[in-house]
Amino acid sequence: MAWTPPSKFIVVITFLLWGFGIFILLDQWTIFWASPYLPLLTFMGSSYISWLLIAMIVFFFSWFLFFLGVTLKGL
Repeated sequence: MAWTPPSKFIVVITFLLWGFGIFILLDQWTIFWASPYLPLLTFMGSSYISWLLIAMIVFFFSWFLFFLGVTLKGL
């Protein structure tokens, strides 16, 4: 299987998703600010768990989109 570089569009979207995932993690761990910026979500029991699940999903989609951009031609 030959390696094809992904398009610029896929790279930009991938890094935006990755950056959003990092923002969610930093917001929940409150490394740089005192109160979280994200609203409260309680569909998984607590807001912390809900946002961490969303961050994991965003990271997975970021990786998967980049994987598809590398393996499929013309994406």
